[in-house]
Amino acid sequence: MDPSAVAAILVAAFVGAAMQTAMGFGAAFTTVPMIALLAPELLPVSAIVAFLPLTIVMAWRGRALADREAVARLVVARIPGVAIGTWIVATQDANVLAGIVAVAMLLAVLAAARGWEVAVTPRSLAAVGFLAGITGTSAGLGGPPLALLYRHHVGEAMRATLAATFVLGITISLTTLSVAGQVTATQLRHGALFGIATILGTLLAAPLVARLSTARLRSGLLAWAGFGSVLALARALAKS
Repeated sequence: MDPSAVAAILVAAFVGAAMQTAMGFGAAFTTVPMIALLAPELLPVSAIVAFLPLTIVMAWRGRALADREAVARLVVARIPGVAIGTWIVATQDANVLAGIVAVAMLLAVLAAARGWEVAVTPRSLAAVGFLAGITGTSAGLGGPPLALLYRHHVGEAMRATLAATFVLGITISLTTLSVAGQVTATQLRHGALFGIATILGTLLAAPLVARLSTARLRSGLLAWAGFGSVLALARALAKS
């Protein structure tokens, strides 16, 4: 891979991890569009692997605060979505996956920017879990649907609930993709490298990011994700 592309993705992972630690989401919004734009052949596995270390740390820190009932509902509902996501990865090439990632991210940005709200109910948990299974497995974007669901929830309990859901969901997605023969050594290596960047972002940048305005962080995050997704989509269409 082009070293400059790897460096750009590392920066995105570093910044996204800091935002994720401060707000409960952010890593996917910064990292996945950059991978789709610069290295679509690494999708979705490298993105999924990259988020695992950060989510494990966050889940462990907040293990006593997580809403276990919500986590269970989200994870169980995710399973059929994972099956669909795995089928998409197995039947589509890297260019198509990059386009799917870009469209999914643009929808997530639009939902966040327009302030769409979803009440947290057993039905919405099941629906969001299913959708996260599809997007998380096929595009490495399991977080945005959950971020929309928990848009107006704040605090350690919310972050712990999301983190626990991510850990279990990522594990299921990786296992299913591996069984389907859709995981390569190159994807794993780069995913591990990006994962190191997320840990560094958590340790080094998160304390600084936490001091900044949440509104400004959110606006900057959505602008980054939207712009990167538009570029990734344009690239995918040009190569189709």
